[in-house]
Amino acid sequence: MLQTLSTVQAQLHELEEENAISRRRVHELELELEECKRDVARERTRLMEREESKGPDISYRVSGSSKAKGKSKAKDVSGFNLPQLDDERLRVRYKEAVDEKKG
Repeated sequence: MLQTLSTVQAQLHELEEENAISRRRVHELELELEECKRDVARERTRLMEREESKGPDISYRVSGSSKAKGKSKAKDVSGFNLPQLDDERLRVRYKEAVDEKKG
């Protein structure tokens, strides 16, 4: 009977140690998750600010080129594909960063 009690006590001790390790790991992961959330919020804000700053700029350039006719006007508008590509690259980079943090 004493041996059985000793065995159960040893197993309980091992489980308590394992539980403590798991709790520490959960705490570490929670801290990492909070950091990732801050990173995501910061990147999202940066992207939104960038989009907002480009919005008025695009309308100004399109309306400002009203004197141009035909193809030259189209060239002015097509020049905005490059910033859109930059935005798309930023979105891809943002998603990769989020996926990397999740993984």
